Amino acid sequence: MFKRFLLLLLILMLSACSFDQNDYLSEQNFARYQAYYTSIFDNDRFITFSDAFELEIVFTKIEDQYRYDIIIDRPSIAMYDIEVMVVENDLPFERSDKMMPNFGIFESAEANMIPFQVDVDKGYVKGIIVSGVVNVPVVELKIMVAWRDYAKLNSTREFFIRNLDYDRMQDGSHDIIDDIDDDIDDEEGEEEDEDEE
Repeated sequence: MFKRFLLLLLILMLSACSFDQNDYLSEQNFARYQAYYTSIFDNDRFITFSDAFELEIVFTKIEDQYRYDIIIDRPSIAMYDIEVMVVENDLPFERSDKMMPNFGIFESAEANMIPFQVDVDKGYVKGIIVSGVVNVPVVELKIMVAWRDYAKLNSTREFFIRNLDYDRMQDGSHDIIDDIDDDIDDEEGEEEDEDEE
C-alpha cells in the first residue's frame, strides 16, 4: 500500500513539474508575442516588396465578415524559424481584445522555407498562410515577417503595411501596393516643398 502511495505521489510531482514548464513556455511565448506586437505598432519603416520571398493577400467576404489570407511563399533564400505577426488597424496592444493573427510564436515546431525544397515532416514548407477575420470591409494590416539564417546567428525582420478595401478590390480599381506608393510619394513631395521654401 505504501509503495502505491509513493508511486502516486511521484507521478503527481512529475506531472506538476512538467505543467510548470509548460506554463513557463506559454508565458515566454506570450511575452514574445507582446514584444512583436509593440515592435510592429511602433515601427514607421515599411517596405513594399521583399527580396527574400513573395507576399500576397487575398481578401474575401464570408457572410457578414471579411477574411484576409496572407500568403508567404516562393523563397529566394533559405529562411529558418519563420515567425509572422499581423496588427490590424494600428490598434495598440492595451486596447486589443483579441489575439492578432500570428505564426511561429506559439507553435512548438519550426517552419523553414528553402528555395525549391519541401519536406513537411522535417519542417521545410512550401509556404505559410496567416489568416484573420474582421467585421468591416476596410482594414489596414501591418505585417512582420521574421526569420533566421542557417546558423541561426543572424535574424531578419521585414515590415509591410497593406490597406485592404473589399468593395474597391472587387471592381478592380484598388491596388493595395499602389496606395502605399502614393502615400510615400505624397510624403516625399511635402518634404521637397518644405526644402524649396
